[in-house]
Amino acid sequence: MMNNFYSRAFLFIQQLSLVIILVIIGILPSCQVDDPPKPDPSDKLAIDSLVAAKTDIKIWEKINIIAYTRGENLTFSWSANHGSMADKDSSTVTYWACPSCVGNNTIKCTVTNEYGSVSDTIMVNVHF
Repeated sequence: MMNNFYSRAFLFIQQLSLVIILVIIGILPSCQVDDPPKPDPSDKLAIDSLVAAKTDIKIWEKINIIAYTRGENLTFSWSANHGSMADKDSSTVTYWACPSCVGNNTIKCTVTNEYGSVSDTIMVNVHF
């Protein structure tokens, strides 16, 4: 009787071992280390945002507009449909507008490097 018990216990352990081995074989492939993530191409050249000290100004009032960017060896170019700017080749430009510029004005920043160029705009309302 005892011998039958041991043979059944041994058979149970063998079957349990087989199940454990199959489970481990099924889990191991999912534990593989994936390739590291590839860098976002926009890390080479991007304008994250254009931020103005104010977007509603009086005529002749000066404001700074900052381009928050990503990338290396960047060149900056700023333009506006109305108004004047200083330091148009840097990440921060000073903008002001005369009486003929009353209304909404679009200020555009273009950033360039060896990966190409990107542009963004910001609106500034000029009033008396």
